[in-house]
Amino acid sequence: MNGEANAAVVRAFYAELWEQGDLSRMPALMHDDVAFQGTFGQTMRGHEAFGAYVRSVRHAFSTYRCEVSELLTDGDKVAARVRFSGRHDAGPFLEFAPTGRELAWEGVGFFTLDEGRIRHLWVMGDMLGLLGQLRA
Repeated sequence: MNGEANAAVVRAFYAELWEQGDLSRMPALMHDDVAFQGTFGQTMRGHEAFGAYVRSVRHAFSTYRCEVSELLTDGDKVAARVRFSGRHDAGPFLEFAPTGRELAWEGVGFFTLDEGRIRHLWVMGDMLGLLGQLRA
């Protein structure tokens, strides 16, 4: 697949899986044995584990957004700069009770795609900034 097609998969990953919470799109966007390493210390493999993670994060926010500001592609590799944000008023997040506040933090994701689907994903976000907002 070309860089534009791979970039479209990554944009759909954030828009459909994360913002809309449409986990039915996972098979079209991610391999069954997708590997994920994330900001909050988790390492997981497969749709079931990743879906549980998405649900746990989205459960904490009444609104959740992922604004992709940059995408860089190189063959089957895509890097995305993303601003994550949402109203933390629906459930606990990182062991913090709902704050009722709008939280926002920057992050970057590095994706490896295989035949148009995500095979591996590594995400790192600004944990210090996020924890500062949660403790405020």
